[in-house]
Formats: sequence, C-alpha cells, structure tokens
Amino acid sequence: MQEDNLPTLADLYAKIDASKINRQQIPCIGISVNVKENLHCIADAYVESVIKAGGAPILIPMQDDVNTLASLLNKIDGLIMSGGGDLHPSFFGEKIVSSPESINLQRDKYDLILIKMAADRQIPIFGICRGFQALNIAFGGNIYQDIPSQYPRHFEEHNQTYPREIATQTVKISQDSFLFSILQKEKLPVNSFHHQAIKDLAPEFRATSWTEDGIIEALESKNHHRIWGVQWHPESMATAENEDMLKLFKYFVNEANLFKQAKEIHRKIISIDSHCDTPMFFEQNINIRDRNTDLKIEFEGKTSFEKLRYTLPKMYEGMIDAVFMIAYLHQGERDDISTQEAFEKTVKILTQLHQQIEENTEYVGLACSSKDVLRLKDEGKKAILTGIENAYGIGKDIKNLSFLKEMGVSYITLCHNGNNDICDSVSGEPEHNGLSNFGRELIKEMNRLEIMVDISHTSEKTSFDTIELSKYPVIASHSSVKSLCNHRRNLSDNLIRAIANKNGVVQICLYDAFLSKEPGANITDALKHIDYIVQLVGIDYVGIGSDMDGGGGIPGINSANEIINLTVELLRKRYSSSDIQKIWGGNLMRVMDQVQNK
Repeated sequence: MQEDNLPTLADLYAKIDASKINRQQIPCIGISVNVKENLHCIADAYVESVIKAGGAPILIPMQDDVNTLASLLNKIDGLIMSGGGDLHPSFFGEKIVSSPESINLQRDKYDLILIKMAADRQIPIFGICRGFQALNIAFGGNIYQDIPSQYPRHFEEHNQTYPREIATQTVKISQDSFLFSILQKEKLPVNSFHHQAIKDLAPEFRATSWTEDGIIEALESKNHHRIWGVQWHPESMATAENEDMLKLFKYFVNEANLFKQAKEIHRKIISIDSHCDTPMFFEQNINIRDRNTDLKIEFEGKTSFEKLRYTLPKMYEGMIDAVFMIAYLHQGERDDISTQEAFEKTVKILTQLHQQIEENTEYVGLACSSKDVLRLKDEGKKAILTGIENAYGIGKDIKNLSFLKEMGVSYITLCHNGNNDICDSVSGEPEHNGLSNFGRELIKEMNRLEIMVDISHTSEKTSFDTIELSKYPVIASHSSVKSLCNHRRNLSDNLIRAIANKNGVVQICLYDAFLSKEPGANITDALKHIDYIVQLVGIDYVGIGSDMDGGGGIPGINSANEIINLTVELLRKRYSSSDIQKIWGGNLMRVMDQVQNK
C-alpha cells in the first residue's frame, strides 16, 4: 500500500460520525473457533457470511469452563458450529480405526459442551462440516471415522482439491424439509471437504439431504427449525456471491432474531406456568436445585425412568418466572379415616415444597400473590406458587381451608379423575348433579379466603354451577379445547364462553392426548388451541398450564427450559409482545388480583 493511500485517524472517526441513528439491535451470532499455535482463529468467510446475512458475529473462545461458556451463551442469539479437524471416536464409544487427519481433544470437549449448553437454552444452532458431525455426536449419534475404509459404497470425491468456492458435487434435498423450504430446490451444487461423515443419526434428528453415493449432507431437528446442519461449507460459497448459500445464513440469522425477540419479551414480562406436578416426586429424595434428576415412574404396573422436567436450572434456561407446583391427591375412599389421611398427605406435600424453597432461597421464593411474583423477579429469583389438585385433600372439615391458605395455597382444583364429596368429576357417572351442598359451602369459603377456584377435571354441570356460584372469576388451570380435540378433559365452546364472561381464564394444557386426536401432538397443535380461544372469546382469556411432571410436555416444550420455544412460535405467528404478556401470565395474574381484591 502506498503511504499516500493510508487512512488517517480523522478518516476513521469521520466514518463513525457520518453513521446514522440506528435503534435496531441485530442478533449476535456466536461462532465456535479453532486453536492453532496458541491462537484462537476462524476463517474469515464465517464472519463475512454472518455480516452479509444481517448478524453480528462473536467468536466464542475455546474452553470447557461451563460458567464461562454459560455467561457467553446468555449473550448470543444464535450459534454456528464451524468446521475443522476430526472428532475423537471416544465420544461415540469407539476406538480409532484409521489414522486421523487431525484430532484436538480440547476442541472436541469445547464443541460438545458448547452444543449441549446452547441446546439446553434453546439457542438456534447451525452446524457446518465438523460442526454438523459434532451436532450428531452431541445428541447421541455417531460418524464414519474414515469414508474410504468404512463406507465402501462411496464413489464421489468428498475431499476436493478445488478452491472452496467451487462446487464439485450435487446433493439431493428432501421436499418435506425446511432446507427445501429455504432454497426451493431438490438438487444443489455444493463443495466438499471431509473424510468423516454421519453414520447413525441421533434420535433428535432426521436426514434431509444426501450425495449421489448416499452420504448424509444435511440434518434438522424433528422438534423445531432451530437446530440443523450441513456437511458442506456454505460460508466459502456465500462470500463468493452464491445466493443459495447466503440464503442459509439469512434463514439462520432470522431464526436467531426471533429468539432474540423472545428473550427480550421474557426479560420484561411475568411468565407463569399454572400447573406442574413436580411435588409428586419429592419423596424420591430430589432437589429442584439439581438440573437433571432420574425419576422412577410407576404406571399401570410398568416402571420407567424419566428426567424431572421442572427444576430451577431449567426454569432459568427457559426464562420462565413462576410456576404453580401442585399437591396432587389421588381420589381414594371417602370415609372419615381416608379423607383425614388425604388432608394429612396434602399438608405433607406442601411442607416438602416449603422445605425445597427454604433450601434454595438464593434462587427461588414462595409467592402467594402477583406482587410476590413481581418482587421475586426484581430480585432475580424464580417464584413458586402452590395449589391443590383435588379438593378431596382438604378432608371433610371446611375449617381446614384456613390452614391450607396459611400454607400459601393459591388455588384448588375441585376434583380429579373421579367424584368426591364436593362435586362430580368429568370422569365417571354423575353423583351430585354438579356441585354438592358441601361443594357449594366450599366455594363460598374459598371466595372468602381469596383462594382461586379451578374447574379443570370437573364435569360440565359442575363447571357451570361453579361459575354461577362463585363471586370471583374461575380458572381452568390445565385444560384445552374440546372442539379441536374431543377429549372428556377438554372444554366446550359454551363453557369457554362462560369462563370468559365471568372474566376467568383457560390455561392450555400441553398434554398430548388433550391437544390432538392423533398421537404425536407438538407446538403447532398447542398454538391451534391458543388461536381458537383467542378467536372465540379474545386474547384476555387464555394462558398456559403445562401439566409437566404429571404427564404433560410435548416435543419442543418438554421441560421448563423449552418454555421459551412457545414464545418464539407465537412471534412467528405475529402475536404482539402485549398479547404474549397476557398469554404467559398477565391474564392469570388478573384473575388472581381480582380474587385477592388487589
């Protein structure tokens, strides 16, 4: 460069001074790096492709300290797992079968931890070449360590000698993939720089593109559109003005932007899940401070093991502020001894819940009002509210209600699957023709004590009786729409209208059988139930009660850390931030405030 062409300091500052006001905050895209000769590095093409697509690239330094990585991940909106050398086969349970081109165990650990932590936070992830293979390994899949020796059917050159911007092979794209929806092409010319390849897909993924000789070239998550990858190097072609490759980065940056908006909304609003059954498992010596805990599930004579879905780390990852943890009572015998035992069990469960909160006061507090929830959020803590599922748990003495109110109970579900002394359940033949006389007295006392009345599980006649009798709005803490899924637990249009006319709220239950007549319900089905209520009675009468740890949870929203995915999809459907605020807690808090005369 000639000295007379060198920029001056004034030239650089003039460029800054000439810049226009821009209030738009573009999404930050983290990029995994390599280390060579003690230098963190990445090919320029990754950075340039992100910038061209409208993102702000941030290099994530290589290290496996989870606290450092957590802080960095909390600041980004998308993650690109970049290409590089071979992955060590120990991470998928094999020994080295051929001479690897290059292995860096430090980078392997960094990549796999980074993927897991980003996925736990629902951060969009785009895997490229090595990053594509690392995605598969991180979720439980494996790879061919060496295509020439382990995949004898290959006939294409998968490690080209031509420049990176040159396409040397053509891949086929599945028409039912979002890769096809982006490109609108069944065949795509790509480059190729790898001698390892995906062998067995992880259960999380489906393959969506292949070479002519059958090597998997693209994958995507079965649950949502935000974890995916390709075997080729699109960044090298995107910077060479290949529009198809640039579309991939634009799609990814757009997904990151939706996620960014969802995070910003959750920082501002109060988000409440109105029903989870986590306390059922407190006797298994769990602590909600631990992220993952194995639960022993015994159902219909079968034993299985699952992970606890509602824990404090998962609530922080999913940016959910508050949850109603419920004391669930199975409907038992109704004699004096059995009902007294039910009351004692209710008190025991609530006591265990209080102990869990007291052991973790650094992270969580007990909330009995919307004011408590707001205060705890301001303190950077999560809120746990309490309820009772099945008024069988109050026993036969209505005076027990005052004691339970003192323990912090905010709502009571009048029954469960079976009639009790209070009312008829949706399950079984009518016994009281709706509310019993004891049930009527109970509702009056709940009104007096400012405890919300929950009609999930009640018969339709009981529900209408309750709405008419209660001087305050009622809630359906975890119920869905019968017109969309004709299940006995769901609510008819007339009942939904009656709840809304009394200024109550219907909390959509994320339970497979309540969302769809066909097995395999997902986020799309949950959105249909939300949309239906909004169209039927308005945005002010719908919320979310997941029923997690009690059978609830669907692909994409299967635990508390995945809660934010619903917000992303609401944004995709053009729900406003004020609408989302109402769905995620505003409507429920309105009812709570009315009942508590706030």
